[in-house]
Amino acid sequence: MSFRISAFGLSHKGTVRPKNEDTMAVEPSRGIAIVADGMGGAPGGEVASALAVQEVCRGFHEGQGMKEAFLRANDRILRMAQERPDFVGMGTTLTALRVKEDSGAFEVGHVGDSRAYRLNGDNFWQVTRDHTVVAGMVEAGTLPPSAVKGHHLGHILSQALGTHGELEVDVLLGVAEAKDRFLVCSDGLVRVMEDEELAECLHRSRGEDLEDVVKGMVEEANRRGAPDNVTAAILAVDARG
Repeated sequence: MSFRISAFGLSHKGTVRPKNEDTMAVEPSRGIAIVADGMGGAPGGEVASALAVQEVCRGFHEGQGMKEAFLRANDRILRMAQERPDFVGMGTTLTALRVKEDSGAFEVGHVGDSRAYRLNGDNFWQVTRDHTVVAGMVEAGTLPPSAVKGHHLGHILSQALGTHGELEVDVLLGVAEAKDRFLVCSDGLVRVMEDEELAECLHRSRGEDLEDVVKGMVEEANRRGAPDNVTAAILAVDARG
């Protein structure tokens, strides 16, 4: 079975941050949705996230695999920091989704705490795992999952692009089915919206225009005070009629 892939994404600086350090790329014709959340202060964060997305897109277009493309992006950010002392210390999260329309086979590449979610039938779950200090504490059994949200160390990443020459990229593989929906987003969205609400938005995207659903999510995040940049992209997989 072949599939028809559609997608829409939107990024906003939120209500507190003076600028947007998130970068996003959505290419429905290639089944691609990518979100990066930069860090490192002005102007490093926005540079790091932009470089990451540009390099991964370029790698995909040249036929590189997911891990290869991520390592390429990491090297590019490190080189930029070496060339420009004012960019030293910059880094970025990066979450990339690529779905093949001829088979539904998909892969997710991930570093940091931006996220990818999947809605399959009535089942909704977080595909990626957060690379944060508190997530590591939960995995080690020293912190209950209920204590993660609002934890004072919640913003500290355990891994990001551009911070080290060695990079461990999570690569997750699967096969999408008709009516599947994927959400790729920065942590600015999930800090103000619960998983149940995100699932409801993806459910609605099966019958409503993707652009309207994504815009509604970002608007709702801002209505709630969005203390960070907010980026959301929904990629829809449907049977080709």
